[in-house]
Amino acid sequence: MSDIPPSDALEVEIDLDELVSESAPPTEPTCAPQAEAPRPPPPVPDCPPAVTTTPPAAATPAPPKPPAAPPSLGLPPQFAKIVAKVEDGRRRALAASTLLRIMKSLDALRAVEEALTRQKVITVGALFGGVRAQATSLLAYLTETVVKDDLDDEFREVLDGIRFVMAHEIGKVFSYEFPGLTSDGPAKFTRAELTRAWGLLHNCLQQTAITLARAVDPAATGQELFEDYRSKTENSLTLYRELQVLLQKVKTAEKANGILLKHSLVRHLEHFREETMHFLMYKDWGEFGRYVDEVKRAFEEMEDFDCVLHGFAQYLSTLIHHVGMREVLSARRAQEPAAPATRMTA
Repeated sequence: MSDIPPSDALEVEIDLDELVSESAPPTEPTCAPQAEAPRPPPPVPDCPPAVTTTPPAAATPAPPKPPAAPPSLGLPPQFAKIVAKVEDGRRRALAASTLLRIMKSLDALRAVEEALTRQKVITVGALFGGVRAQATSLLAYLTETVVKDDLDDEFREVLDGIRFVMAHEIGKVFSYEFPGLTSDGPAKFTRAELTRAWGLLHNCLQQTAITLARAVDPAATGQELFEDYRSKTENSLTLYRELQVLLQKVKTAEKANGILLKHSLVRHLEHFREETMHFLMYKDWGEFGRYVDEVKRAFEEMEDFDCVLHGFAQYLSTLIHHVGMREVLSARRAQEPAAPATRMTA
């Protein structure tokens, strides 16, 4: 039996007369005139043989394509959850793409933070350069986005506000307060100054992410979005109490006639600068430090000391007010149970 299935059999022209003559037994020659030699078969046309096939089976439908990856892919779960709530596809994609770029900038800053915590002296210019490149890319993306006509006015205003704040802070850090920060040449800044530059950028990017998340979900809070916001709450409470204690010491020293309370204030200021000042916003470090230096100078020279203390007290009062308005403290107060009402008795 042939191994070729019937459906694949070849059709060719065959001369049956020739086939019969070849298969007949030989005969004795006779004197009769020889029969005319058989004509050769007609030439076969020079073309491929026809092939008979059975009708093709019904094609198996191709498996459905997997759904496209959601725009929130790659975001931390807490941010992906917020982005998923956006019903409008265009707005959801923009929010996810912007948050992804912010997260990349924060990742670059995390490398700077790890470098600054090492004991040995290191250069961080290239690391700050990476932060600047990520932030600049984010700014370019926001600039391109806010000029598009298919963006609703409300969301455009949010993105434009983020763009303005970021441009201001990036320019402040890299162009004004820390020029040459991205250079890996000889050490130009102290560890404290580099930490302040890191803090300004870190705070800006975190607040940017929180602002955008709240544009999508007004109920979003910094504590839910960033783990370090929990420690910021405790740090802010400590700072608020310590500033109030410091203000009280300044007022007491301002009224005192003796030298001991004034000296005690100067020592307390040094302790505050070393132990508590870093809980201030990074933008306030410089101004607070200048006030401390001015108080110390006035104490050593005893020139207009009370006048300097009076100005310092006014500055502290304003600073305490601003610290009290921090989001982490407002949220903490909102979570605290209300004090029971005092029952009036007749």
